[in-house]
Amino acid sequence: MAVTIDTLKAATRLREEGGFDERQATALVATFADGFVENLATKDDVERLEVSLRGDIDHLRGDMEKLEKKVALRTDLEKLEVSLRGDVEKTEAKMLGEMSKLAQRLTVRFGGAVGAGIGILVALDKLF
Repeated sequence: MAVTIDTLKAATRLREEGGFDERQATALVATFADGFVENLATKDDVERLEVSLRGDIDHLRGDMEKLEKKVALRTDLEKLEVSLRGDVEKTEAKMLGEMSKLAQRLTVRFGGAVGAGIGILVALDKLF
């Protein structure tokens, strides 16, 4: 759809209603018409802009989806880290408990072995 300006009608109106002379009315209407036509967006201009904006919006949606996935991944990793820290702490506590029990058993056995060794030495000393 083309936009047209009736320059003759506009110039006539300026002369008759506005008191402009022929030269002034013609110059004013021509200047207005040139500026209006140069700055008027056509349907094609609007359609090109719409296509461009839709592309930009689609691109932004894709970026947002990637960002949402990264945020979700970060959240999952943080939860996993907390869980692993808890598991490590539990395992560490369990191992310390088991090591303590083992140390007690070794101490008892070592004490028994030392006692037996002393008994053997005392017996050997009496024999010789």
